[in-house]
Amino acid sequence: MIEFKVNGRVGYLTIRREEARNAFTGEMVRQFADCLKLAHDAADLLIIRGEGSDFTVGRDRTEPKPVGGPFDSFRMLSETNGLLANFPGISIVAVQGAAHGFGVGAIMRSDIAIAADNAHFGFDEVKLGFPPMFVMQEMLQHVSPKRALDVLLSGRDFDAKEALEIGILSRVVPAAKLDAEVDVLVTDLSKRDSAVLKSCKRYLREVTPMSPQARGAFALVEQTRFALSKS
Repeated sequence: MIEFKVNGRVGYLTIRREEARNAFTGEMVRQFADCLKLAHDAADLLIIRGEGSDFTVGRDRTEPKPVGGPFDSFRMLSETNGLLANFPGISIVAVQGAAHGFGVGAIMRSDIAIAADNAHFGFDEVKLGFPPMFVMQEMLQHVSPKRALDVLLSGRDFDAKEALEIGILSRVVPAAKLDAEVDVLVTDLSKRDSAVLKSCKRYLREVTPMSPQARGAFALVEQTRFALSKS
């Protein structure tokens, strides 16, 4: 249900459960985590797609509750989120159709998110009676608290234009051109020095929480360190 292939140093992770709009079962979350572990060593670029007309509607709400209680299920979700967030290369997600719940979390934890103009987003957790804490954990890295609470508490769908505006997406393209746009980006990034790509990602993550006064000194140290590593 989760397919992972590698071509060169480019990994392709595909969610394949089109008949259920790519809803994630617990087993699929485990498969997703296993594929991410493989990708950590096998790929410098990771492309994440959903099969069919939707990216994913999130967790499968028809699945029976886990026998062992909620903690093990939540622990697996937390581990999977961490694996995606900490992928050392560049992760690119291509979004079409519905992207809900866990799927939006994956989009936010990816480095670059390109969506079709027919994509739409939403969270049903509050409607179902529980707070989506794993989503909220990441959401404040992208969205202001007022915008976050609006979409989380209302549970309303919002379109790709709004998702781009509030910071969840990198860009929006015509649906017919989504795959081509992603392929062009992959081709371009494949030509870049992978060490430079990884250094840019690492530096941005480390410098973002720093005060503006500290960023200059950190840039000086890190730029020098990279230059010395290449000499």
